[in-house]
Amino acid sequence: MINDMIKRLVLLSVTLLQTSCFLDTDQIFDQTDFLSTLSEDDIQFRSIPIENNPSLSQYAVTAKESNSFLIEEKVSLLLVCESGLVASDIKLDANSSLKAFYNENLVLLVKGAQEDRFIQKFLTLQPPLTYKQTGVFIYPLSICLLITVFVIAERCYSLRPGLTFPRKVEKALRSGEFPNKNWGRRSAAERISLIATQEKPSQEALLSYSRLEVAAMEKGLFLLEIVVAGAPLIGLLGTATGLVQVFSSMPTSGLAGGAEVFSEGIALALLTTIIGLAIAIPALIGHAYLIRIVEKRSASIDWLTARLIDATATNKNPTTLN
Repeated sequence: MINDMIKRLVLLSVTLLQTSCFLDTDQIFDQTDFLSTLSEDDIQFRSIPIENNPSLSQYAVTAKESNSFLIEEKVSLLLVCESGLVASDIKLDANSSLKAFYNENLVLLVKGAQEDRFIQKFLTLQPPLTYKQTGVFIYPLSICLLITVFVIAERCYSLRPGLTFPRKVEKALRSGEFPNKNWGRRSAAERISLIATQEKPSQEALLSYSRLEVAAMEKGLFLLEIVVAGAPLIGLLGTATGLVQVFSSMPTSGLAGGAEVFSEGIALALLTTIIGLAIAIPALIGHAYLIRIVEKRSASIDWLTARLIDATATNKNPTTLN
């Protein structure tokens, strides 16, 4: 019942988290990210062999990927590291004519670098927004998403006519024939019919039992209501947290030093709200749809119950519905 549904949801959530379904690779940029930016701005470049530049090739061994290019007539080496880059990972010789520029997991080594356009493009290259930038809020939001998908899928299956009010029951009621004694207990309508014919309950007892069947159809819908209300609030909490992170870093770090903290705070503020609303809106639509289905099934159950009460009230051993 409801407790079993909650237990399955909790178990599935823990399983997904433990199997690292929400993990991503550490790599943020690829070489193509930078090169495509150069192409978009019509900055000319071409690949050249690293072996032709011994001063560059000695640094290539420390990176996951490395390629040398001639960009605007300047020889450069572009390195890609597997995880977040630390400046000390690549140590330039004291007498080296190279200059190193860092951006996340990318390193650009340039000979005789000045304030060139491609260097500015490299330094201003921004990683795409990912769920990682939502911080710890990704976990409650993921649980909300999981609840939404699970409840909507489970209720759409459980509220099928075959499990609530089958066509054979509707045809029997329309034709005035009493439900067949060979019917089982697969659907709510069949169970109510069997209770009425086999146990001969009072009208109040039969009505109470039919209300129990209708209540069972609403199982889990309250979870969607929680998601509709809770997901935007979680997003709002993430927004407030991100803004606090931004404003608290500005006085001490300044614009240049706090650029990374600033971007992380803005991403946290925007992404949590977007994800929260993106989860709450489908949950709201699904809840409204399922409520409508429950109302239709409830009306059918009420019709069946009324016909059974009429039949049992006029005949203690009915064979047909008059």
